Amino acid sequence: MFFSLLMLALVLVVISVWLRPSPQDLTLRFHPFVGNKPLVLNTQSYKNPGGNGEFSIRDFQLFISNIRLSFPAKSLTEQESYHLVRFDGNKAFDQIVIPKIEISNLKQLTFGVGIDPKANGSLMFSGDLDPNSRMAWNWQVGYKFLLLEGTLTIDNSQLPLVYHIGFDESYTELNFDIPNKIMTTKGVINFKVDLLRLFQKTHPASKELIKIESPISVEYIDMSEMPHVKFYPKDVKALAEGFHDFISLM
Repeated sequence: MFFSLLMLALVLVVISVWLRPSPQDLTLRFHPFVGNKPLVLNTQSYKNPGGNGEFSIRDFQLFISNIRLSFPAKSLTEQESYHLVRFDGNKAFDQIVIPKIEISNLKQLTFGVGIDPKANGSLMFSGDLDPNSRMAWNWQVGYKFLLLEGTLTIDNSQLPLVYHIGFDESYTELNFDIPNKIMTTKGVINFKVDLLRLFQKTHPASKELIKIESPISVEYIDMSEMPHVKFYPKDVKALAEGFHDFISLM
């Protein structure tokens, strides 16, 4: 009798181990867009959303940080979670890979756009943080959370576009509920990064952005009236409001 119970217990242990999901890589894949059109650097032009002319983009980078994974009974926070997402390579996307975790019951994913105030005010090397990099300010301690550069062409005139968005108050945490159908067998979650929403105007009394699906009522910033954004807090805030919903699940 004892031997039978022991064998049954061993069988149950083996089955539980066999049925337990194996750790695998989780990939967060970011695809840059301009509205509903994929972003193509340098060679593709897009309409100025708030005025005349067309613009092209030559460089687009942003920090994704403090990734947290929520499961029914626990949550996991990635260590040294500072990732520079760059859209300047040969691929039409950039990605973050979190290695060897159990992702079968992932319910929610949280991350920040930008750098949290503690890390932003330090000279620490962590993840992709490097105080000597191009994404670091050269006039104070801290980082550009988002870098977007290009050219606006109106008639035959060209206007440089330079958007360097930083400051602690621009740091934005985003939460995504992860439906079961989103997770593929390869553990890839795809995100759309719509830079057009950075130029979408907001109601002055609310952080709720006017949804882009209602084109008649949407108003946009005219790039020709705001071609350079670096230091002026009001202009930085106008674009950083777009952090709240310019990244969405695909």
